[in-house]
Amino acid sequence: MSRRQLVTAVLATGCLLVPSAGAGASLPALHAAAADQKAPAVTTPLPVIKSVKPLRLTIGDTLTIVGRNFLPGKGRNTVVFFRDGAPAVFLRAGAATKTRMKVQLTSKLGRYLTARNNGDRAPTRFRLRVLARRFGARFTPHKLSPLVLPAKSRRSVAGGGPPAPTCTLVSASAAPTADADGDALNNALELRIKTDPCVADSDGDSIPDGYEYESALDYNSRALPYPGKRPYPNPLDPTDANTDYDSDGLTMADEHAAWVLYGHSSFPLLYSDGTQTSGGPVAVPPGMEWADLNRDGFLTDDEKDVDGDGLTNWDEAHGRMVPPWWQGAYPEEIPYTLTYLQTNWLDPDTDGDTLPDGPDDVDHDGYTNADEVWRVRNWNQPFNPCLPDPTSPVCAKHPPFDSVYPPFAQPNGWVPGELIPLRWPR
Repeated sequence: MSRRQLVTAVLATGCLLVPSAGAGASLPALHAAAADQKAPAVTTPLPVIKSVKPLRLTIGDTLTIVGRNFLPGKGRNTVVFFRDGAPAVFLRAGAATKTRMKVQLTSKLGRYLTARNNGDRAPTRFRLRVLARRFGARFTPHKLSPLVLPAKSRRSVAGGGPPAPTCTLVSASAAPTADADGDALNNALELRIKTDPCVADSDGDSIPDGYEYESALDYNSRALPYPGKRPYPNPLDPTDANTDYDSDGLTMADEHAAWVLYGHSSFPLLYSDGTQTSGGPVAVPPGMEWADLNRDGFLTDDEKDVDGDGLTNWDEAHGRMVPPWWQGAYPEEIPYTLTYLQTNWLDPDTDGDTLPDGPDDVDHDGYTNADEVWRVRNWNQPFNPCLPDPTSPVCAKHPPFDSVYPPFAQPNGWVPGELIPLRWPR
């Protein structure tokens, strides 16, 4: 399998395979097996995009990307171009140094520009990601994503042709079955529900109209919602991206991001903010009992593990793998002296050390992240290396006087010789 085929397969499946610890092995056994594996002494750094020039160019032009950790030479790097509603396009870069590369925008990319209702191609913004020895951590944000225009025709270059037609309400009305803006809603439907048939994101909240409309259908049991009214996921409300309509602990922006990255912007929605069970009820698979937070035998969207790293979506996005959650749950506990990096719920290996986030260990105390989120068993805390073991190799030996953290700050705090790991409650 070529490198490109491998990357395409990973993007398509959206999962990470953890080496098996034997048939029928439980998740803790898998975590323990992964934790026993030593990470390489030297890890390959991820390619990073820092700037893109120009930010507006035409098919046939050359794009210059500045960043770091590229492979020097010609044809050794690949740039991935992505927009909502279309597959990723891979273009081989030309000459490159470790910090700069050039890539020509070919007709291959031109085929994936947004289609107008008259068949012409429209200017389209693409997010970028670089594949060098490793795949870049994420696609570029809006400010680093170039707007790509269709190639100029010979007539227009010579000055003898009319300007390319643009989408208007009149032209959209004349082609009711077309989708002028590529948001998965046809022109007739958009005119009926008062969204803009020429703009994929009518309210400008970074959530396409099609996603909000489909989420609203889910929220209203597939009955037709009118987006001018609430409390539906609303393509006419620019303030609702961070609303959690279905109350599963994930905001609409969260679930949209998961749908784009792991659902490839295809319908039906892999993650919808109109239902806690996107795609229908999912029984707990064997070996994933740890993810069933309410022990009802089914996994809701918050309990699923979209990046396959051994931690639930909610835990990584807003729950027990986020430091403020612990401060809210145990306000009497002063945080540890150091602040540790929380994991990214859409990235199976947040720190790039080749170990999935679940069996990884953000505070380096010898207890995996997956183990430390379960405080009901031991006095655990994934962001305090002194819990549950004050003798861990990275627990500070001299706690501060004015902001003493657990377990040293407790009335019945740890004393040398006490059984480790510490139990909770004290």
